[in-house]
Amino acid sequence: MSQVIGCMITFLTVTVALLAEPRWSHSGPVGAIEGDSLVTECVKKMEKMFPPVTIQAQELALEQARVRHVEQQYIVIIPLKDPRRELRVIQWAQKDPAMALEFIRLLRAGKIGAVNVWPFLHNPGEVYITRGISREALKACQKEQLQEAFGTCTECEVVEWLNLKP
Repeated sequence: MSQVIGCMITFLTVTVALLAEPRWSHSGPVGAIEGDSLVTECVKKMEKMFPPVTIQAQELALEQARVRHVEQQYIVIIPLKDPRRELRVIQWAQKDPAMALEFIRLLRAGKIGAVNVWPFLHNPGEVYITRGISREALKACQKEQLQEAFGTCTECEVVEWLNLKP
């Protein structure tokens, strides 16, 4: 079930980003996107090429957890005990400071056994909207081009909690 949620997040993010680009629409129905199947196929490939990275709670340096307040969000920052290649820190943003602290408490208490994080420096939809991703990059849907466009994270964003215990 958690993988389905991750897949849906990726698909919806890229789809919304592409819908925001009106020049790609054609003379069909309002809101139709040229190459809709192209986007769907590339998103499916992206999910296989860049699956979420699973971090076990015991891999986290929970004693070094901190919360940073940035523009009405509270960002929980927790370093890994031993970095995995570029991945050094996980982060989880929340608007409610109590929820940010609760996340840390649940990890420390063993109620959250693991988390999945995005393998990208930036959310693909946000990258498209702010910097733009060429249609050619999506057509080719090559791992190197997508990795260059989305970047590799060192502080990776938590997208789901795993192994939850009551």
